[in-house]
Amino acid sequence: MKPIISLLILLAASLVHAETHDEVVDRAFASMELNLRDYWSYTETNQKDDGLFVARFDPRLPEDQRWDLRSVDDREPTEDELIEFREDKANSHRDDSDSEDSETQSMVADGSLELLEETDLYWQFRFKPRTDSDDEDKFMKAVDGTLQVVKDGHYVAWIRMRNREPIKPGKGVKLEIFDTRLVFAPAYDGGPVLPESVETRVKGRAMFVIRFDEKEQVSYSDFERAIE
Repeated sequence: MKPIISLLILLAASLVHAETHDEVVDRAFASMELNLRDYWSYTETNQKDDGLFVARFDPRLPEDQRWDLRSVDDREPTEDELIEFREDKANSHRDDSDSEDSETQSMVADGSLELLEETDLYWQFRFKPRTDSDDEDKFMKAVDGTLQVVKDGHYVAWIRMRNREPIKPGKGVKLEIFDTRLVFAPAYDGGPVLPESVETRVKGRAMFVIRFDEKEQVSYSDFERAIE
């Protein structure tokens, strides 16, 4: 009987120490570097409805010189385009600073994680996005999230958030489609896992009569570790 008892003890111990789904996701996020601007120089390629923009970011330069717009639709940018680009990036940087959260897993609301599928290669989960204010709660109430954790390397391969019903974020504004997909991958073989692309589509109506349908795809490449 002793071998059977020993086997049962080992089995019980392994079950006790098995990771929960929340721990799987938390560990996947913890293994990634998501704040590109803190340490990395990289190329950003932004395909929007109004053109293709290619820019380079370098955190080692003075703050007002870190972004360099290289081309617009495969040509030299005009002076007006350079001014607008710098203003957009300055505003974006302020927004990022205001909303920065060191807990990268905080986008998953407590207790909302649900396993959808597990294979030899990945786990796939559904979750509710976490909110930190009444305005965020009002927006995200109609949004569902899914994410995939790759087992080899243990990192989040992608996250997708999309609405299941119309969203009314403000007076006179109605979003029929809100769909965002973030993709992550190793910067190079054996390298750290970094953001690779972000795709967004927003379709709706403003002031009850103005219709919009905007798409944007941003990709990141040519990574160089700039700050240790």
